[in-house]
Amino acid sequence: MHALARLAIPSLALAAALGATQTAEARPNITREGGQWGVTLGGSVCVPGKAKCSRDDIQDGGVTIDGKTRPSFGMGAELGYRFRPWIFAGAAYNLGFFDTSYEVVGGTGYKRAMQNSVFGIVKPILPVWRFDFGLGMGPGFSRQAFVLSNGDKDYSQGFSWMFSPSIDIFVSRRIFLGAKVDLLLNGHRKVCRERGNDTTCTKDPESRDLAPVHQMIFGLHVGGTFL
Repeated sequence: MHALARLAIPSLALAAALGATQTAEARPNITREGGQWGVTLGGSVCVPGKAKCSRDDIQDGGVTIDGKTRPSFGMGAELGYRFRPWIFAGAAYNLGFFDTSYEVVGGTGYKRAMQNSVFGIVKPILPVWRFDFGLGMGPGFSRQAFVLSNGDKDYSQGFSWMFSPSIDIFVSRRIFLGAKVDLLLNGHRKVCRERGNDTTCTKDPESRDLAPVHQMIFGLHVGGTFL
């Protein structure tokens, strides 16, 4: 009996130590509640909407346009409150540029293009160890403008809806790193052409109009909790 006891006591102590270690690993020292901020830096991609993201020698009113709306730089930011480890609510802002690689014959070419957008979002989160798997979504407002080289512009604006999947890992108690995608689905009801002091708008874009399109912003996601 004494021999069994001498063997059992160290075995129980080892099991307890291993159990404590596994518990510590299963429950890392991180804070998943309170205020939360995040920033996304990466790229922006045109997604076809009412207007297309490419033109193949389209002719419109004596103007021939050929080319594509190519990817460019994109960024975003969000700020809000994490009420529980599994839910976040707040506001988001996105700025995404487009590379207007078009050859325009018989008219004025494009100089730059961008979209600004703001959203109210709710993000359910699946917390697993140090990882957060999130899917944010919510309504908002967006405005996109395609500026011509002479300063005139084509633009559209209105309601937008965002879907925002993300994967993050806490690298310290409050800071996380990961990847995020913002898919911005625009419900713009009309496109406008601003020429000098005159502006004309139509519900259905002409064949040469580059707006309205949808947008996807993706990239490195860094953020943290506070309070």
